[in-house]
Amino acid sequence: MSLAARLLLAFGLVAIIATAFVGLTLREASREIIEGGFAERIDAAHAGVRRQLAWEADALRDLLPPLCRHDTFVDKAHVELERAKGDPDAMEPGSRIALGRLVPSQAKALRLDELSLVAGDGSVLGAEDAARIGARDKRLAELIQAPGGAPRLRPAKAGGEPSLEVHCALSSHGVTIGLVGARRIGPVLARIGEAYHVRLTAAREGELAPQSSEAEVVRVLHFAEIPGLDVVASVPRDPLRQALARLDRAIALTGATVLAIAVAMAVVLARSLSRPLVALARETREVMSGAPRRVEGRGGREIADLAAAFNATIDELAAMRKRLAATERIAARREVARQIAHEIKNPLAPIRAAVETLRRLRQRDDPAFDDYFAEATSTVLNEVHRIANIVTEFTQFARLPPPNLTPIDLVAVARGVVTLHAAPASGEATSGAGATSGAPSPRVELVADPIPEVSADRDQLIQVLTNLVQNGLDAASAIRRDPRVSVTIGPLPNDRVRIVVRDNGPGVAEEMVPRLFEPYATSKDKGTGLGLAIAQRIVFEHGGEITYRKAKKGGAVFEIWLPIAGPPLLEKPLGDTTVRPRPEAPRSGA
Repeated sequence: MSLAARLLLAFGLVAIIATAFVGLTLREASREIIEGGFAERIDAAHAGVRRQLAWEADALRDLLPPLCRHDTFVDKAHVELERAKGDPDAMEPGSRIALGRLVPSQAKALRLDELSLVAGDGSVLGAEDAARIGARDKRLAELIQAPGGAPRLRPAKAGGEPSLEVHCALSSHGVTIGLVGARRIGPVLARIGEAYHVRLTAAREGELAPQSSEAEVVRVLHFAEIPGLDVVASVPRDPLRQALARLDRAIALTGATVLAIAVAMAVVLARSLSRPLVALARETREVMSGAPRRVEGRGGREIADLAAAFNATIDELAAMRKRLAATERIAARREVARQIAHEIKNPLAPIRAAVETLRRLRQRDDPAFDDYFAEATSTVLNEVHRIANIVTEFTQFARLPPPNLTPIDLVAVARGVVTLHAAPASGEATSGAGATSGAPSPRVELVADPIPEVSADRDQLIQVLTNLVQNGLDAASAIRRDPRVSVTIGPLPNDRVRIVVRDNGPGVAEEMVPRLFEPYATSKDKGTGLGLAIAQRIVFEHGGEITYRKAKKGGAVFEIWLPIAGPPLLEKPLGDTTVRPRPEAPRSGA
C-alpha cells in the first residue's frame, strides 16, 4: 500500500473515529441532559402540585364551618327541617325550592365545584346540580355525622374525577343538617402541568400504575398531605427524539465536513511527503543501476538526513569494496603464482632430464646422440606446449573482463548453445563405454517459459552455458549410449530468472562437491579445473548465484539465478579497465 493510500486511510479513520466518538458522547450527554430536564420538570410539577394542594386544603378546612355556626342560610334550612320534624318530605315545597336556589349561588360564592345541603338521613335538600335534589345518599348521611376537619380525598366516580371534600354540620333539637363541599383536583393538576409542560392526571383507584416507554416518561407522584392521592406525571419524548434527530444530522454533517478536510489534508500531506521520497527512490535506483554518485534529499530534514545516511553508506561501501578488491587481487596473484609454479614444475622435470641427457651424450660423442635427439626434442616441445596451454588458461581466468551489460534475449542465447551441441560434426563418433560409430547423436533439449529481456553480457553467458552443457555431455557420454542434457529457463519471484542444466550422467563425486567451484579442482585427466570457476565468477559478477545438486534419478543439476535488471551497483567491478579479449571457445572443466 502506498504512502498516500496509508495517509488517506489513517486520516479518514481518525476523522470517522473521532467524529463517531465525539458524536456518540455528545449524543449520550444530550440525551442525559434532556432526560434530566424531564425529571426536573416532573420534580418541579410535583412540588408545585404539593404547594397548591396544601393551600387548597388549608383554604377548604376553614371554609364551611363558619357557615354551619352562624350563617342565616344554614339556620333557615335547619329551622324548616326542624319544623318538619326532621322529615325532608314534610317540608313545605316553597321552602325546599328556595333552599335549592340558594345552594348554587352559595357554591359559586365559595368557589366550590360541588356544594350539597344534606339532611341527617342523607336527603339532598339543595345542590349546585338540580338533578341531585331530592336524592338520598347514605355516604353523605354518614359524612355529616362525623366530626369536621381537614379535607379528605373523594375518589373519582364513574366518569368523574377525584376531589377534595369538606363538610360541616349543625345539630340541634334532634335535627341534623349539614353542608358538603368539594373542589375537583383536575383543574389544579391541569394548571400546574401546563406551567411546567407536564401532563398530570390523578390515578384511578384499582388501576395499575403506568410505566415509562419510548413514547413518554412516566412517574407516579405521591402526596403525604392528601392520603390516598396518587398523580401520574408524564412527559412525551417527542422533544427528545426531535432534538436527537437534529443532533444526528448535525453530527453527520460535521463528520462529513471533518472527513473531507481530513482527506484534503491527507492528500496534501501525502503529496508533500511522497514527492521527495519518490524522487529519492528514483535517484537511488539510478545509483544502483549506474555509476556511484550522491543523491539529494529534498522535502524536509528527515529526508535530507536519509539522503545523507545513504550517501555515507554508499561512500563507505565503495571504499570498503575497493579495499576488499585490492586485497583479493593480491591474494589471487599469490595463488596464481603458486599454482603456475606448481603446474609448470611438472613439465620442467622431463625437459631438464632430456637436456641433461643430450649434453652427456654430446660430451661423450655417443653414437646414440642422433637417435635420442629426436625423442628428446619432441619431449621438450610437448612439455613447452603444455606450459603454454597452462599459461593461456591462467591468463584467461586472471584477465576475465567485467560483464558488458546489454538487454539480451536469454532464451535465444540458450537456443543457440543447445542447437550447436545438439548437432555434432559429421563423422564424429559418440564416446563412452561400448560406444560405436553408429551410436545416436547426443540429445540436448531446451524448455523455456516466457521471460523478459535480461541485462547481461551475451558472450559471457554463452561461455557459461557452453561450459555446463559440454560438461554434462562429457560426463553422460562416459557411461551412457544415450547422453542427454536439458536446459530449462523460467521466471522467478523478485524479478529474477532461473537456468537449470541437467544431464543423465553419473553426477559429481561426493569428495569433489565441496571443491567443485574452486580453481584447479578437477577429476579429469586433462584440464586445469578452471571451467566451473570461470562460470561461477561470471554468474557472481552478474549479481546471480550458481549451485549444484545431484538429480534424484542420477546425473548432475546446475541451477543459475540471475537478476533481470542486471547486477546491483556494489556487485560490479570497480575501476577495472582490462581490455576485453576476442571471444574464444570455452574449455570444458570440472
